[in-house]
Amino acid sequence: MTGLARWAGAAVAVAALAGCGTSSLASETPSQILAAAATATRNASGYEITSTGEFPDSITSLDLRVAGADYRGTFVVAGVTINVMQVTGNVYVSAPAAYYMNAGESSAAAADLNDVWVEGAAGSKVANDFSALSARLDISSDLSSTGTVTAAGTGNVDGQPVVILKATDGSTVDIASSGPAYPVRVTTTGSDAAVYNLSNWNGIGTFTAPPSPILIPSTS
Repeated sequence: MTGLARWAGAAVAVAALAGCGTSSLASETPSQILAAAATATRNASGYEITSTGEFPDSITSLDLRVAGADYRGTFVVAGVTINVMQVTGNVYVSAPAAYYMNAGESSAAAADLNDVWVEGAAGSKVANDFSALSARLDISSDLSSTGTVTAAGTGNVDGQPVVILKATDGSTVDIASSGPAYPVRVTTTGSDAAVYNLSNWNGIGTFTAPPSPILIPSTS
C-alpha cells in the first residue's frame, strides 16, 4: 500500500484546505495555509478516494470511503477485486478464491474462504498488514511531514474550478477554488505514478462490521 504513502508525503500539504477560498490562497503564506489545512482536515468527518496507477504488490486501483479512523471499499490486485473494511481497529477482508490461491493457499482452503469475510482483530497480523493504509488515510497526521509546495496555476476537474499546487518531486494537487477548498485530484509522478480523486467530503456515514466473519486470532 505504499502508493498511498507517496500520495500522502507528496501532496498532503493541501489535503483539506476547507474554508480557504481563492482569496485566502492568494494572500496567505504557505505556513498559514498548512495550519488552516491541518485544522480543516481534522474537522472533516470523511471523504472518498479513488485511484488508478502503479502501486506495489500488483495493486492497480482502489476505491475507499473513509470516516475517521474507519474505512470501507475495494482494491484490485493481480486482476482480482478485494473488499476491505476497518471498524474500530479490526480489519475485515473478503476475497475470491483466486486471491487466496495466488497467496499460496490450497484449492480446498481457497474454496472455504471464497468471498467470506475474514476478521483480523486489532493487533493481529492481518490488522497490522493494513496499518500503513490506515495511517496514510489519516491525512491530518501527515501534514507535519509535508515538503514545499508552490503555485502551479488553475484548472478544471470534472466541472470543478481548481487551483493547482506542485510539490518538489513534480506531484500536483488540484484544490477546489469555490466553496470549501477541498482537494479534488492528486497526481503523483515517477515509478509509482498514479492519479487520486478525492470527493464526497463530509458525506460518509459510519460503518458496521460484517456479520459472522471468520476470526483470525490476535496473535496470528
